[in-house]
Amino acid sequence: DLSSVARARRAHCFLVAWQASRFIAMGETDINITFDEDNRIRVMPKDKFQQTESLEAECKEFSQKIHAFGSTVDMLVEVLDGESNKIELEKMRAIGQRNKAEMEAEARRRKEQTMKAAIAEKQAELERLVFQLSSLERAEREQKVLIEKLSNNEAG
Repeated sequence: DLSSVARARRAHCFLVAWQASRFIAMGETDINITFDEDNRIRVMPKDKFQQTESLEAECKEFSQKIHAFGSTVDMLVEVLDGESNKIELEKMRAIGQRNKAEMEAEARRRKEQTMKAAIAEKQAELERLVFQLSSLERAEREQKVLIEKLSNNEAG
């Protein structure tokens, strides 16, 4: 209903005018009551109102930029977390390869020691067999000499 809107607007204008008169009565004489293009009551001067609107627009723009920056930071954090996980995986892989190489080196050292021990054992067995062979050859020569002496004694 248009008449009720007009009455409400008049009542609002009256209230603003009454409040302005109270400010003036209290010594606030800097108040300038005006009407804008839309016939709305303005207590603030037009240039200050425009500055306020400009500041509001700048604040909204700044807020949007901060929101966009936050989104960018979130995306960057996600990317960095992913890269961090990849780095950790490769680090663990490298540690595993290093441990494997160290274990391989240790296994080679043990195998070398085992082979050296086997060689020493075979060397000792060879020396024992060579000594046994020389003892048996000496015993064989002595027995041949003895057999020949005995053969010569029987023949003669």
